[in-house]
Amino acid sequence: MRSAAFFPAIFADTDEFYAERSDLVMKRGLIGLFLAIGCSLSMVFFILTSASLVHPYIIIGCMFMYVFPMSTAFLYRRNPPSALEEQKAIIHRYVRQLVILVLGWNVLAMMILPSLDPNTRLIVISMFVTVVLAHALPLSLFPRYSVLILALNFIPLSLQLATLGDADIAPLGITGVVFTFTEMIVVVWLYVINMASFRKKHEDKDIVEPDLSPIGFRQVKISSVFQKSPPSIVLQLVTALLLVVALRAPAIEMTLWCWFLAFVSMQTLRTAVFLAYVSQANSRHITRWRALFAAGMIASQLVWFSFPFIFYSALSDFHLGIVAGVLIVIAVLSSIGLTSDRALLYANSALCISPPILFIASDINFWMLASLGLTAALTLFLVMESIHESAIRSLKGGLLHKLANYRARKMEELNLDLINARHRLTEVNASLESQVLERTQELKHQANHDMLTGLGNRYRFTNMVERALDEYHNDQSGFAIYLLDLDRFKEINDGLGHFAGDHVIRETAQRIRDACGDDHVCARWGGDEFVILQRYVSSREEIYRFSDDLVNKLKMPIELSSGPVSIGASIGVSVCPEHGTTAEELLEHADIAVYRSKCMRGTVSIYNDNWGVEAAERVHLAQALRNAIESQGMDLALQPLIAMNTGKLTGFEALARWPQTDNAPISPGVFIPLAEECGLMPMLGRWVLQRACEMLQDIAPDSDLRVAVNISVLQLLDVDFVSEVLDVLKLTGLPPERLELEMTENVFASDVEKIRNVLSQLREQGIRISIDDFGTGYSSISYLLDFPLDTLKVDRSFVTALNSGGEGIFSSIIALAHGLELSVIVEGVETQKELNSVIRLGGEEVQGFFFAKPMMLPELEGWLIEHRDTSFDIKQKFPFVSLG
Repeated sequence: MRSAAFFPAIFADTDEFYAERSDLVMKRGLIGLFLAIGCSLSMVFFILTSASLVHPYIIIGCMFMYVFPMSTAFLYRRNPPSALEEQKAIIHRYVRQLVILVLGWNVLAMMILPSLDPNTRLIVISMFVTVVLAHALPLSLFPRYSVLILALNFIPLSLQLATLGDADIAPLGITGVVFTFTEMIVVVWLYVINMASFRKKHEDKDIVEPDLSPIGFRQVKISSVFQKSPPSIVLQLVTALLLVVALRAPAIEMTLWCWFLAFVSMQTLRTAVFLAYVSQANSRHITRWRALFAAGMIASQLVWFSFPFIFYSALSDFHLGIVAGVLIVIAVLSSIGLTSDRALLYANSALCISPPILFIASDINFWMLASLGLTAALTLFLVMESIHESAIRSLKGGLLHKLANYRARKMEELNLDLINARHRLTEVNASLESQVLERTQELKHQANHDMLTGLGNRYRFTNMVERALDEYHNDQSGFAIYLLDLDRFKEINDGLGHFAGDHVIRETAQRIRDACGDDHVCARWGGDEFVILQRYVSSREEIYRFSDDLVNKLKMPIELSSGPVSIGASIGVSVCPEHGTTAEELLEHADIAVYRSKCMRGTVSIYNDNWGVEAAERVHLAQALRNAIESQGMDLALQPLIAMNTGKLTGFEALARWPQTDNAPISPGVFIPLAEECGLMPMLGRWVLQRACEMLQDIAPDSDLRVAVNISVLQLLDVDFVSEVLDVLKLTGLPPERLELEMTENVFASDVEKIRNVLSQLREQGIRISIDDFGTGYSSISYLLDFPLDTLKVDRSFVTALNSGGEGIFSSIIALAHGLELSVIVEGVETQKELNSVIRLGGEEVQGFFFAKPMMLPELEGWLIEHRDTSFDIKQKFPFVSLG
């Protein structure tokens, strides 16, 4: 079982204030050790003068052993360790050294005491008790160690005295065992006082408001009674011991030590009650603790009360006078700790004064005793009442002082909090002012600048135009406004992501800034549009020269994580005052001019008054195109594909048409770019795909003819495109092998990884993939290798070039396609000569007006009747051509 179970809670190990306690123990230990050495030397000298000393070498050894604890304490004081574990190790070493020292003194006592006469032995024991206290009391800050030293000293010595064979001294030995437990009250009292002192130094951290209620005040009174009792108990023990020593006589010595043993036992019980009270974490049972204390006090006083009656017959009048004086001294000493409790104070005083009164009563008559007793009682009442009232006022004053300190501390904390809050508020206000100023400047900057590029924004540019107009009105100085619209930016932004698009915008803005220098004002108008203000324009040649230089700079490749990309720009220009004298007019006309530039595939266009009507017409045309797609107002034409080795029909290419009721159809060259520009291509592409599949199923449901449908980059970037294609095939019943999807080389300027993934999914379903208009866009051999392709379509421009020596390029394209295991479709064959050249140079299929133009459904049905089951007789038409 652990030793902690045998100790009260007050003796529990704790690390609280360990460093401070260790330092104080070592300081007191040095003083105690010096005192113990002095007492030891006195004891040795007394023995030498009173009796012979045996085994002197043991005394020398015991005196030498003081060197070890003294050196430990001295070194600790000189260089205190900072680590808790090191502090504990040194304290343990110090205690072990004291234990060895104590054991040495016990061995010496066992050898010396039997040879001494009773009187010398008693004096030597008294000196030895002083040495023991000098060893143990400095360790009171570690009460468990202090009690250990006391027990190792007193218990062996007491047992030796009890078994020495001297009947008169045997009670003293038993008293020593009980006295060991009584001394625990001194250890605990010193421990509590010192810990309270340490806590008071740190009371700023955990100050508690005192309880001024009646119950709280009663608690304070009981606590005062308990905490002031140790001095009274110790003084009574000392007084009792001195009384016994002073009255020793052979006839009553045995009885005196027995009475002293009873007295010490009673004080031991009081010590147990004190230890129990101090060990309680929360002493709420006030009445119970008061009753226990009162019982111990009354029992102790009854022992004192019994002394004169037990020894009355054996004592002389002088000795009885001494006893009476001692009882009066005890009344005073025991009342020290009882002043706060009126009932206990009166009861204690009465028990102490009663024996002297009874002594007096034995020699005088009743009436003198009554008058003397009444006088003593009134005097006692007045004195005790005065003492009690003073104690109560002192306790209340102490509580009020604590309350004042508590409230003062709280007020200081509140003031400190207010000061800190004021400082924080000042800092916050300063921070807010700084933030407001910074935010105001930031908002002012944001109000005039584009956040992505750092250029001026629409608002600032408009103000600059207004300022230029004011200068024009003053000095008739004209100026020009440039509006730039980036080419193919939407493909980059949608295909490679917005981060790539933002990088392109920032790089473009920097190039525009560099091109403009300090002579021009540039700004971002919005999206991929930029505006430039040029002052003092001298001629149109200057406008064209600046525009060409700017476009050339913008066409330089921009490095992205996915690879370099190149963009161009279309520029529209309006000039003041020729094209307007207000900011709205000039910017509107520049916008019309840039739109014209994009439509004409040019670089720069200077506004013409006739273009305003065309722009309005284009807006109406875009709305009409949307309505035509939504209302099935579009139509579809199919153009045949012919196999060059057999002359048989292999399929069709689907081409969108926009018929008009009262006018000629609108050309695909007009509405296809318009659909791309207005974002209508996904809608138009879905309609063309479904209509093409339906037409093929209508005209050739059971054949292996296929239909080729053009798809845009925006369709390929749509996450639902694959499912849309499969839904159309399921809806129309067309097998996937009879569908071919054509795309232009512009897809290679978009998100190639995403498009490759989409095409792979389609090809896994059996759908054919082809590249249309090869050689006119962004193709590279690496892209052709990586993409899942089946067919390469040669653009008509290469067929036309055959008439002017372009056979080498054409042959290279055919060889490249075959090297990549791609079939070749040659489109745009319109003459006999072109056909002869194509057949000679190679290819699997051919398409063009020479065989058939794109046909609507009624015309196509008639054409199929004639050519479905027959072949174009290419061999008969060209007998000089060897087809192998």
